Amino acid sequence: MFHALDYEPKFAYQVDNTRGSLAYFRRLQKAGIDCSYLEAWPDWDRTFRRCWELMLSRAQAYDCYWVYSVEADNIPAPESLAVMVNVALYGNLHLVMHSYPMHEGPAKASGQDPASFVYHELGCMLMSRRLLERSLAEFDKYGNIAMAIMGTCANYEGGSATLTNRFEVKHLDGYQMAYGNLAPSSVKGLIFPSPKMPDDFGTELPPSLREESG
Repeated sequence: MFHALDYEPKFAYQVDNTRGSLAYFRRLQKAGIDCSYLEAWPDWDRTFRRCWELMLSRAQAYDCYWVYSVEADNIPAPESLAVMVNVALYGNLHLVMHSYPMHEGPAKASGQDPASFVYHELGCMLMSRRLLERSLAEFDKYGNIAMAIMGTCANYEGGSATLTNRFEVKHLDGYQMAYGNLAPSSVKGLIFPSPKMPDDFGTELPPSLREESG
């Protein structure tokens, strides 16, 4: 996905927080991806805060103006980064998000319409490095990184936009290989879209962990 983005210059960096295993981290290294390993806390909030601190440090080292956040199971279209940068520049915005669908497999397996919910937060999001710096500095006001970014942007009138269907964002499936790594956020009010997970949720090891156990 990274190499397909038609925007230059660009740099890729990933933080692996897989609990108790370095297998995925080693796979990233073999693929030539700049990455760090973080031993996760039990909870989502502290783990993601530290991940974003590491990502900010790398953005500062590269002197990046923009930070493009893409979750590992999302594949935005090649033009996505250029489109979001252009929207941000045109609107003088510090934050641009693009909606993406929930996983089709677990939605159908739990009896839910896959089109009934879309995400629009960290999974496909462009922000200025300055917004990330301020969000982390004021993290304790909010308690988790998603609320910190959006709350800080609103509080300082940084300007934001959410795009829908401007380009394709593929959300890879494979809920059978979901790895129970982190407890949910402790902050009340965060949305979890599926009322019931399928019975075979998390019953298979991801490929990197299968290789390690084998």
